[in-house]
Amino acid sequence: MITEPLVNEPAEGIVAGKKSEGKKENLKQRAYLNTLSSMLDYIANRLTGFFVNPFIVAGLGTSLFGIWQMLGQLTGYINITDTRASQVLKWTVAQKKDVATVDELRSEAGAAFTVLLLVMPVLLIGGSIISWYAPIITHADKAHYTLIRVTCSILAFSIIVFKAFELFEAILRGMNLSFKRMGLRAGIVIIGGGLKVLAITMGYGLAALAAIQLFDNLLIGISFYIVVKRSVPWFGIKRPTRANILRFGKLSAWYLADAGANVVNNNSDKLLLGIITSPVTVTYYTLTKFIPMALQGIINRLILGIMPGVGKLLGLKEYEKINSVRKKINSVTLLLTTAFGATVIMFNHTFLKVWVGKEHFAGQLANVMIMITIMQDTFVKNDACIINATLDIKKKVFLTLISGALFAGFGILLASKLGIVGLCMALIISRLFLFIGQRKILAGIMQSAAKAEFITNYRPFVTSFVLLGMAVWLATFTGVVTLYQLMLLAPTVFLTTLGTFYFLGLSKTERQELRHTITSIKFLKSEKSFSKN
Repeated sequence: MITEPLVNEPAEGIVAGKKSEGKKENLKQRAYLNTLSSMLDYIANRLTGFFVNPFIVAGLGTSLFGIWQMLGQLTGYINITDTRASQVLKWTVAQKKDVATVDELRSEAGAAFTVLLLVMPVLLIGGSIISWYAPIITHADKAHYTLIRVTCSILAFSIIVFKAFELFEAILRGMNLSFKRMGLRAGIVIIGGGLKVLAITMGYGLAALAAIQLFDNLLIGISFYIVVKRSVPWFGIKRPTRANILRFGKLSAWYLADAGANVVNNNSDKLLLGIITSPVTVTYYTLTKFIPMALQGIINRLILGIMPGVGKLLGLKEYEKINSVRKKINSVTLLLTTAFGATVIMFNHTFLKVWVGKEHFAGQLANVMIMITIMQDTFVKNDACIINATLDIKKKVFLTLISGALFAGFGILLASKLGIVGLCMALIISRLFLFIGQRKILAGIMQSAAKAEFITNYRPFVTSFVLLGMAVWLATFTGVVTLYQLMLLAPTVFLTTLGTFYFLGLSKTERQELRHTITSIKFLKSEKSFSKN
């Protein structure tokens, strides 16, 4: 954690935060632009999945589609050996960009690149081991063993390629300039989706899908490099000092541990469910979870858009401002998750019927449980992002490891008896432990009281509980509706729930602060209108 300001007096040669233009960086505006860029990417990704997944399900079949989903999580275990040098670089740049010289920033980039090179052989070995055992883990037929191994190998290599290019994205995020590559990733994802549909309709299978994913990551990485080179004046890599490498390696080691803990905690649900039950159950779970996950992603990107700004405030020890931001984040998160949750609970069954067929719906109880886990996980991720920005994640790592162990233990016990519902119960138990622990860590970091303001304010929670309960009750009457009814009723329920929570769940002061934040953003103006920094 940063206990002192990084630099008390600016050094000569500062470039990243140069104030010679006489204009101050507008954090709200950049947060809006970064969020808009991230939202465009995410919406493109989810819409592409929306149109592509039915073709993949039809082309591969229910069982192979489940295996495809399991392979996606299985290759994610490569991250256990990842030092997360890009994450360290992002938060280092975010905290130093206004006070560091060109040489210092380039040295930081050089240290991150060196650490990445050192760990690359380990990533390759890890990917090879995972690929060899993938057919056994996914319960694939022996006839598909070679296909599964080839597919997994390509997916693993795709992740490694992405890691190599991730340093460029880290620099953009750290400089609060993510919006500079607005639309590039979205366009590449859409192209990749079209190629996947073409591959499936032409009779190609899993290996072709993995190859297209590799192609997408290459294009995205190259685009990041081009944008960083054009947008960041100091961009370059300088040979780092040994002390800088050791410092980066130490920080990266903790991020490696954090990555490993997060893989177990956040990237194992499909894998565990498939091992205990079957790939077919994974298909039901994945498709039922599609819309809830899409909605969570929208909220996460709203939050991620302002995180580099929070990193700057942490470096300046402006804890009161950070606590104010946290309060607003929590209010908006509960507002949106409640409105989205009520809509999903009432109409997810209909959506799946229209999308891929009602036989792929996991059941209403599972649907409700999935939505609860998504809401809970969203708050956990919000707190985790702020803790990561401090560069002091030791306590968080231990909490996440314990949470992962709780999930694995309860998941094996409950999923074997209750299937998807049992898996969700295990997720709720593990996330509750993590939520409480992270709140205590943040209270210490922000030098605030042990009890977070948001926890002691029961009004929004009671409002959310009542609205979601009404949605569950109304869902028993609505059942499955037609497509046209869905197009009319779903937005109506969302807006009604949103408005009800806004007036009943938020205090007058919270409503005023939310309106002020929204009106202070110039939605149709570029960042240049506010700052040349």
